[in-house]
Amino acid sequence: MSTIDLYRSNSRIFTRFMGSCMFVAVALWLALTQPNVGTDTIIPGSFRDYEMRVGVVIFGLGALVWGLKLFQPDVVVSIGPQGIYDRRLSTDWIPWKTIRAIKPLQFWMSSYYRLEIDPEAAARIHWTRRARFTSWLNIMFGHCYWISGAELIGGFPALAEAIGRSRPDR
Repeated sequence: MSTIDLYRSNSRIFTRFMGSCMFVAVALWLALTQPNVGTDTIIPGSFRDYEMRVGVVIFGLGALVWGLKLFQPDVVVSIGPQGIYDRRLSTDWIPWKTIRAIKPLQFWMSSYYRLEIDPEAAARIHWTRRARFTSWLNIMFGHCYWISGAELIGGFPALAEAIGRSRPDR
């Protein structure tokens, strides 16, 4: 059995990048031209002017983040006989023997896999800051780690197929 690599989908990242750029352009246009919008006028130094300038900064940072992600076409998730290596969660493989259960989960309109990790083994795994933070947020679900297929080529179905083919029978 070989390792299955799932790559990042640049189409979703590109749409988020373009959306951020569009909001930067609109906020910048509103801040610089101060047009009359209905009965409201954007006056220099007013709160509305401040909102537009903050919008340029915040959406500009978003465009920068999505733009940098756009040029990272590397492998996001690897699934093989040794376990799961989700680069968003850990800096090394999560062995199959440490995963107590792996269950599909539907949360709002997104699908995930919920990994229930043995607590003793979880202390030895090198988790990323993002994984530790989201595990804390998911405390109502039992300190689980979630694997999303949202930014992968093929999405959740490709992730489900890879896990189904590589997971050892229990």
